[in-house]
Amino acid sequence: MGQMRFRLHDRDRIAPESLQRIYVAGIEEIPWSTRVGWEGDHLVVERAISDSGCVYVPWQIDGHGQNVLTTTTLMEREQPYQLEVELARGLIHRLRNRVFIWELLGLETPEELREQLRSATQAFALAATSQQDPAVATAAANRSLSMAFGTAQALVAMYAEQAIAGRQRQTPIATLLGVALNPQTPDVKIRRQLVEACNIVQIPVAWRAIELQEGKRDWKQTDEQLAWCQKAGLKVTAGPLLRMDDSGVPDWLVLWEDDFDNLVRLMMDHVRAVVSRYAGRVHLWQVASRVNTGELLSLEEEQRLYLVAQVLEIVRQIDPRTPTAVSFDQPWAEYLVHQDEDLAPLHYADALVRADLGVSGFGLEINAGFHPNGSSHRPAFELGRMLDQWSVWGLPLMIHLSTASVSTIDEQASKHIEADLAFGQVESPSNASGKDANNFDAQYRWAAEVLPLLLARSTVQVILWNQLTDSLPHEFPHAGLFDSADQAKPTLQLMRDLQKTCLM
Repeated sequence: MGQMRFRLHDRDRIAPESLQRIYVAGIEEIPWSTRVGWEGDHLVVERAISDSGCVYVPWQIDGHGQNVLTTTTLMEREQPYQLEVELARGLIHRLRNRVFIWELLGLETPEELREQLRSATQAFALAATSQQDPAVATAAANRSLSMAFGTAQALVAMYAEQAIAGRQRQTPIATLLGVALNPQTPDVKIRRQLVEACNIVQIPVAWRAIELQEGKRDWKQTDEQLAWCQKAGLKVTAGPLLRMDDSGVPDWLVLWEDDFDNLVRLMMDHVRAVVSRYAGRVHLWQVASRVNTGELLSLEEEQRLYLVAQVLEIVRQIDPRTPTAVSFDQPWAEYLVHQDEDLAPLHYADALVRADLGVSGFGLEINAGFHPNGSSHRPAFELGRMLDQWSVWGLPLMIHLSTASVSTIDEQASKHIEADLAFGQVESPSNASGKDANNFDAQYRWAAEVLPLLLARSTVQVILWNQLTDSLPHEFPHAGLFDSADQAKPTLQLMRDLQKTCLM
């Protein structure tokens, strides 16, 4: 068993509940099964293999909240590492590499940001050369982390602005930006606001809602949703046809849990009925979601892949002209740290491409800051690194996004899910208003950083906010574009502004 040991000068930088979210990964950045604990003053990280790897740690950064940071590649050794120093080394290294790539693409880095990056690097150099005095090294390392993170935010904004401008000079940006709807048709007030902010919506064709009783399908809500979308001139993606967790299927299906052949028959009957009814009326089929994380009736990985293949075949037979997408949850695969799975999201996708099943693109579901069932917050440029990995096949990407706007209790959300706010808890001054007040809304600040970054990428062709409203039962607390009183949040205005400035 491989083991790495770390000294920490300030344990409070790692929240107690975050300790089990620490992991080690190799060059593919896919997490290995990892165990973490304290032995005296040392943080001990263990995994089943002894290879060198990068250690990923949810770390409290001054002024920026908790984010997953990573070391550079570390080998096993008897002498413990100084964790603060190694995290600063890792952040500086990855950020400098990212800037190098952006500049190769022709983007220009302002001298002011170069100077900020140099200052962060100098603070790291002081930390690295002062490790005989842990207090000095820790202070310098944390100063370096805070400066580097702030510089990274500015660099991401600069990259997105220049890349979007470059795309607009060549041709109008055709990215579709919208939201995933609830099964119920939104009221008139919400619909009017969505038409201004969206050019696409996702209609759920939830098996649970359509066939609550076996053999009795109710299409009323789905028909109403589609009719409204067509009248409003919105493009439509429908799905997922199969959601690979228990919330995506009717309760009566559990009767067939131990009969895989009949499960397949029933699932494909549902898919065939939906696709036959709406063929030619939607612009994209989301074939399946949460393929990698769903625990649908305890199906094994091979069985889930088989189901996806069958759905793709049915869609191709009935509606061959409409593109298809298969979606994966938690694309950084943090869940692998504590789950015995053979396939990471990239492995699932690679298997589908190699099988030549006709999949048109892939979807990535990023529910940021939620635990469990979500992805930890990370520096935004790490999203770019991950998108690079998913662009290797040259297929379009559909991104589902959500994050919390506030940290209060959400009675309508799933009870077991907790939220970490992007950039930490920040109180809005009493005199703040308009855009100034928006800057203190955690969801808005995160979306204002991430959405332009996605619009800058030509491979990202669809962006969907993953939750419409907090007023109806939902999975993730305070993640909707509308609050519990169905009042629009600042993120909706941001989407409206992006429609006007980038997509028209």
